[in-house]
Amino acid sequence: MSDQYTEQIKELFKHVSVPNKNLDDDFRLNSLIFEDKDRDLNAVISVQSLNQIFDMLTELREENLELKLERAIWKYVPIDFADTWAVVMHELEDKKHQNEPIDDANLNNIVKDVKKKHPNLFLNIDDLLPSEIRHIG
Repeated sequence: MSDQYTEQIKELFKHVSVPNKNLDDDFRLNSLIFEDKDRDLNAVISVQSLNQIFDMLTELREENLELKLERAIWKYVPIDFADTWAVVMHELEDKKHQNEPIDDANLNNIVKDVKKKHPNLFLNIDDLLPSEIRHIG
């Protein structure tokens, strides 16, 4: 019975995609698999393996946050992305020190605030339009 569950978990690991990682290589399945009273599968794994999983999840969360932040910055058309990124990262650090939560909604608001504080970092589309078109709306 234990071998059946081990094979099921190994099969599940094959479908987990983590960049530059192979879970089957990184996590040797030396765990105890058991079924609880609700027939749910449970596994006992080593603390080292659990720490590796947490480290990978933390890394993936940070990469995900960076991608969302990059998208939020591009939405406001930065003149120099690297400069804008640096200013936004400084603002994020300030928010972290103030223990403010950083989520998807906050990312957009942070970039919006940076645009208000530092309009020179962003392209103003109105400046590119002829004056007669700017005043239409």
